[in-house]
Amino acid sequence: MKKYTILFLMGEDRPGIVDDVSTFLFDKGANIEDSRMAVMGGCFSIMMLFSCSVEELEKVRTGLSELNSLGFETSLHDAQAPEAVFDPLESHLKLSVTSMDHPGIVKKVVRVLRRYDVNIRAMNTETKSAPLSGAPIFSMMLEGVLPGGRQGSMVRKDLTALAFEMNMDLDFLPVDAGRQ
Repeated sequence: MKKYTILFLMGEDRPGIVDDVSTFLFDKGANIEDSRMAVMGGCFSIMMLFSCSVEELEKVRTGLSELNSLGFETSLHDAQAPEAVFDPLESHLKLSVTSMDHPGIVKKVVRVLRRYDVNIRAMNTETKSAPLSGAPIFSMMLEGVLPGGRQGSMVRKDLTALAFEMNMDLDFLPVDAGRQ
């Protein structure tokens, strides 16, 4: 029986981390299904969904000390197969926000989404310096789903009003075809 598990890993950034982790999982018989990786504040983090047999999962579990000895903090968490959580009635939402950076942008955007039970599937934020002025510019990319066939017109209306109120650039982006 195929088991799905999420590996969380974090450690000081350096070249070769992805090679170390992918080799570790491959050597234990695991298959990487989905992953997110990023460097933040000098730390490299991985969130990775992998699948394997129960026996292979035990090899991964007992072998985590190999990764820990390389200076990583690790943890494993049971997960469901990606197809088991697919809802054909979900409405997908994808948006981009850009603004002068100030506290509360994330809080206010996600508060609107919560009102409509939008499940945030992915969100990336960053702050960079504007090219000429050096002023901090905040950007957010977000993907979410509305449950049970709900349409996003009210969500879009409320987010557009928030963007106007907070002087943010808001773009609704096309959702990738076939994305689950």
